[in-house]
Amino acid sequence: MRPPMWNPPIELSASEQKVAQRIRKAKLFLFLREIRHELFDAEFQIELAKVFKDSSVGLCPVPPAQIALAIILQAYTGVSDDEAIEAMVMDRRWQLVLNCLDGES
Repeated sequence: MRPPMWNPPIELSASEQKVAQRIRKAKLFLFLREIRHELFDAEFQIELAKVFKDSSVGLCPVPPAQIALAIILQAYTGVSDDEAIEAMVMDRRWQLVLNCLDGES
């Protein structure tokens, strides 16, 4: 099984617009949300997918582009792996960037 391509929406949803309006200081979240489709275009996603080996075992993998974006956020915020996972669940800014606002995706 190959990792799936990540095709998040380009336009902000109404819920995302509400979150975006409340971000005052950490502008990288907004920047990444606005350019994620350009940063992780199809060609780059194919290149990222080469890191993963084909496997028929386990769950469907998370798209490599989404993982890479989470790593960028982790480095930006300076949090540990455990804190990054918590931020993905609890922080709407992370969810905005990773296309999982309130667990919708």
